[in-house]
Order: sequence, then structure tokens, then C-alpha cells
Amino acid sequence: MNDPFLSDRAALVTYRLDDAPHTLRPAQPGRVASRELQADWHWQPAGEAVRTWVELTNLSEQPIYLETVDFLLAGPPARAVYQNGWQSWSPTFARHLDGSLYADPGTDAYRIAHQPHGDGAVMSEWVMVVAGETGGSAERNLLVGFVTAAHQLAEVRLAPDGTRLTARCHFDGALLPPGASVASETLLLQAGADPLALLETWAAAIGQEMSARIPAQVPTGWCTWYYFYGENTAQEVLENVEAIAQHGLPLDVILLDDGFQTAIGDWLSINTDKFPEGMEAVARAIRQAGHTLGLWSAPFGAAAHSHLFAQHPDWLLRDETGAPVLGWTHWGTDCYALDCTHPAVLAWLRETFRFMRQEWGVELFKIDFLFAAARPGRRHDPSATRAQALRRGVEAIRQAIGDDAFLLGCGAPLGPCVGLVDGMRVGPDVDPNWHPIWRNDLSAPSAESALRNSLTRAPFHNRLWANDPDCLLVRQRGADLDLVLNEMRTLTALTALLGGLTINSDHLPLIRPGRLKYLRQALPPTGVSARPLDLFENELPRLLLLSVERDWGRWWVAGLVNWDERTVETTVHLRDLGLPPGRYHVYHYWRRRYLGVTADAVTIRRHQPHETAVLLFRPVSDYPTLLTTTFHVCQGAVEVESVSRIEAQPPNSEFGLRIVLSKAGRQEGDVLFSVPDGWRASSATVDGARRELRTVAPRVVALGLTLAGRAQIELTFERQAQLET
Repeated sequence: MNDPFLSDRAALVTYRLDDAPHTLRPAQPGRVASRELQADWHWQPAGEAVRTWVELTNLSEQPIYLETVDFLLAGPPARAVYQNGWQSWSPTFARHLDGSLYADPGTDAYRIAHQPHGDGAVMSEWVMVVAGETGGSAERNLLVGFVTAAHQLAEVRLAPDGTRLTARCHFDGALLPPGASVASETLLLQAGADPLALLETWAAAIGQEMSARIPAQVPTGWCTWYYFYGENTAQEVLENVEAIAQHGLPLDVILLDDGFQTAIGDWLSINTDKFPEGMEAVARAIRQAGHTLGLWSAPFGAAAHSHLFAQHPDWLLRDETGAPVLGWTHWGTDCYALDCTHPAVLAWLRETFRFMRQEWGVELFKIDFLFAAARPGRRHDPSATRAQALRRGVEAIRQAIGDDAFLLGCGAPLGPCVGLVDGMRVGPDVDPNWHPIWRNDLSAPSAESALRNSLTRAPFHNRLWANDPDCLLVRQRGADLDLVLNEMRTLTALTALLGGLTINSDHLPLIRPGRLKYLRQALPPTGVSARPLDLFENELPRLLLLSVERDWGRWWVAGLVNWDERTVETTVHLRDLGLPPGRYHVYHYWRRRYLGVTADAVTIRRHQPHETAVLLFRPVSDYPTLLTTTFHVCQGAVEVESVSRIEAQPPNSEFGLRIVLSKAGRQEGDVLFSVPDGWRASSATVDGARRELRTVAPRVVALGLTLAGRAQIELTFERQAQLET
């Protein structure tokens, strides 16, 4: 890589021998050695990128305890840096260095959950993209990201001067026996003009290196948590299953969240007050109703009052004093971390999850609070790092449930889970409030924080796993939900545009039927994520774009988010969206309004607080064209099966279109067509029956219908000039 940003480079290895600290300082790639430790620094240029790593060999006859390997680099003067949090709920955004929404609550709980290497620095876990100062015609940007993550936790830190970078692998004091060798994680360095593209490059690279599991189909479902919060009974679960059938909702997985078990750690011990017939009965009823059973657990913790904690104290991770290490506090109960390097713990994990899979028929496993396995402590295997301990635990679960079950990570340090999980929560809990209760804690549950992380981690979707933005809530505002209409629509719109898991968590027997239309408009997920185009311009991205291309055409769906507390005027230019030059029809989805044709820009004059304006852009044609549908936020990406030209009848009508719609469930909506000057829509049929068209704007007609699975629409058009003669 021929780049001046990397001309100033060095490496640093720290380790302990006989309890004394030592360092080794390679100044350039190559081999350097002390009496006891050899370091081989590899540096592999490939085009505009470099891959680099350090291999360490113990030359002595004594064990060496490895601490860190640092890559010391010079970068461009930073304007903003992509700051990736440690685990699912950790705040993530492109942090601006001249004023930021970044906040550190400074509590012990926050430190345990989000700061595995301490605080006080501008730092990012596994990857940092430095967006440089604007200079000349392009910005100077640098990707510094580890593309392997199975063996060490890794971070990238930016020095206070804004130019010096340290990319560090944590070996956590792991023992390196005499004669043994071990390698650091591999670091990818690449410069480029587009910082978002650099982040996508990193995600694709680590996904490829670690054999990421990308599911062919993204799950949909219903979850118990955000209405019942663990207090649901088996009967209430089955009432919701029945409501799904009554409303014709295309939801597959029934996810039983926290609360079915008697204690964290005692997963096969069912709370019979809530599930009087045990798990088997409700699992059987869910399957008989045609659904997939999903189950939550927090497998790497043991509650202080659990049988697991009492019966297996030797399974717990211990600190230097021998005391058990706190994993987290769960609704007031201390849960202690398990040592996932202990063979008995791994055997118990395999046995427990194999039972859930085979005896209960669980097909989706949501495993939560995974960071507990990566807490610092003394482990059964002194050669294991925190990353290896975590990965061994997740590997044991994957082995038990098999490749055909869906494994969803949550509260998970991201890197070591790549290649093992099918899906990953990428943000905090959604919560039925827009703002977090604690405004200085960006990891606290709230719709705003969940959506921020889901946008800023959008590049991970379909590169590392399927992203899970957390549950979609559409119920009416009341005592159990404080989202106003615009906030609920924003949650719906961004969930749909991001294309990841779509799981509802309302009490469906009590929901107003009118609210279910929003849930239907997000189903099914497209499986493809929109791009947050202004990720490095706004810490809360305001502009995301989904590009859709089919055999019958190409269109774009943009989401314009107003995070402000006031109504604003928002203008978006076609050049900001990266659309090819030309003229475009524009349709405002939530307001059901055709905005006309533009070749330059669109302005939303009353863009309300917390509203996401969803705009469709479709190229203008000289012929009548399918403009959009209202059955899905992405407007044709999932429900339009085909569009084809037909021989119109009668012969003088000259032009005809056949549109086939296919979407599970039952839903009312419109199909809109653009009718250029010189044309007139003359007839329409739905499944062979004549239907009336209505004019919704000059040169735009609409056809309303109830879509129940599948429908075929045929329209004919006549040239107006011919009619006039």
C-alpha cells in the first residue's frame, strides 16, 4: 500500500516473565527477538490495502504470559471516527471530534457491560474508520480494522492529537508455553475517498475471513417481552398465537423471552406458576398452530439463588482474590459469569441446548448477556483469552443445536461471534419510549437509541449475519407505550428499510386492528439493508437509501429522519442520493401523496418531530409505468412478483401491463400507475374482474384492492391523440 499515512509505523509487544513486565518493539515488519520471545511482524500489501499481523514464539524454557500486541500508526487528521461499541447494546456511531453526543455514565454497571478495556479515550472495538479533514476534491479517510476476531479482543484508539492510532490485540495474560507460537489477529489497513464504503469493505472482509453465516431467509415473529416483561403465562402466549391466526399476520417465530425459567442458569426448570403444564405443552401448541418455537436464555450466567450457582461453584469465573466474577445484575439479582474454558461448563451447555432442541423442538435460540463469558478473571485454561472463552461457549451451543437452527446473539461482543450466529442484535433494547430515561446513557433502552445503532451498524447486515434491530411495536399510545404516531411510524419505516429481523412484541388480542396495518407494511423483511448515506456527516444519520432492482425496473426508497424536537424543512438532492441523472417520480409513502417529478431535489416543508419521510424515486418513462404500491414500506421490493407488457385488448388500446402481487396475509392497499402525457388508462381488472381506477394526481391513477396472498392486475392504456381522431 503506497500511502503516506502509513509511512510512520511500529509495533509493540508487552508480556510478563517471572511476574516482571517486558516489552518487545519491532520498528519495521520483519523478525525481532529478545532472549525469550521472538516476534515476526508480517506486512502484506495488496493493491490499495495492507494486511498485517504479528506471530509470537516463546524461545525460553519458561512460560510467558502475553498481554498485548500494538500496531502504532499515523493517520490523517481526523474530523470524525467510526466508534463501534463492544457488544450489542454499546453505543455506536461516527463520532465527531469537535462536539459529540458521546456520553459516559461512569457507573460500574456501564463499565462491566460496555468498556472491556477502560474508558477515557476515543476508541472503537475491532474497527475504526477515520474520516479526515476535507482537502481538495476529496476527503482523506483510513480504515483500520481487524478482519479476524476469534482469538483476542481487539480495539483501535485515536490519540488526543487526532492523528496517531493504536490498534491493539488483548492477550489477557494468556500463557504461552515454551516453544509454542501464537498469532495476533490480522489487521486490515486501507485508504479511500468514501468512509462508508471503507466500513462496508471491512465488514465484507471479516465476514469472509470468519465464514459468516448469512441466513437465506430473515425471521419474522412475535415476542413476549415488550408487553409482558417476563410475567406472561403459557395461556397468554397461546392467546397471541390465536390472534396471529385471526388477524392473518405473516409471523413465524413465537419467541418466549425471559421469565419462563425459575432462575438464570436453571434453564430446564420451568416456572409452573406461569407454565403449569411445563414447556412441552406450550411448545407443542405453538408447533401445531404452524409456528416455529423460539426461546430466550442467558447461558453464560448463574443467578445467586440458582441451583447452578449452588451446585457448581467450581464452574464460575473467579477474580484474583478467588471471588466469583459478577456478570451482570438481572432485575436486582446478581448473576455470576461462567468459565467457558471449563470442560464441564461446555458439556453442560451442550447437554442443555441439545435438550431444548430435541425435546422441546426449539428452532430459534436467542442467547443474551453473552459478554459475561468475556469478563476478566482467572480461568480453568490459563492459555485462553477472553475472546476464546466466549467463542468456546458459543461454539458449544452451536454444536448442540445444529446448523439448521437459527442462533441469535444479544448482549454479545461482536467479533468472536462472527461465523457462529445467524443473527445479531445490533442496538439497545427498543423500549416503549422514544428517549432513554437516563439521557446520558446511550445504551439505555429507548426507540431512539435502538434505531441509532441499527442505522450505524447497517453495513454489518448480510456481511456478518442478519441484523436484529429489536422488536417492532405498533400498538396505540397508552399506559404501556409512549410513542406518538410519528415515532411509531419511524420505528416501522426504519425496521422495514433496514431489512433485518422483524419481530413484533405487542399484545395482539388487545391491539386496535387499525394499528396492525403498520405491522403488515413492514412484513416480510426484504433481507437487504438500506445504506446510511450520511453516516459520517451526522452522528444520528438522517438519510438512508435502499436501491431496488428487478427485471422490470429499478427504483430507490429513501428514509429522511427528523431526530429534532421541532418541525423542520428538509431538502434532499438527487446528487446526495447518488441517483443517476434524470427525471424521477417522487411518492411520499406515509402521507400517501404523489409529489410530482424532479430532476434536482425534493423538499419536505413540514417535516415533523421524530418523523421519517419515506420517499420513492422512480425514473420517468414515456410509457405508462407501475409507480408504487402501498402494501409495504419498500414499495414493491417484496410484494410485486412480476411486471410484464401484454397484448392489450381491444387492439386500439395499444399498451397493457400485467402485475402479479404476492404477499402472505390479508391487507388493503393501493397500486399506483404513472400515465404520461398522450396516454389514458382505459380499463383495469383484478383476477379477471373489472375494477374502477381513480385519479390521485395529474397523470397518476390508483387501483385499490384487498391482497389476500396473490392477485393479478391487468391494465390497458390508450393514446389520447388516437382517441381525439
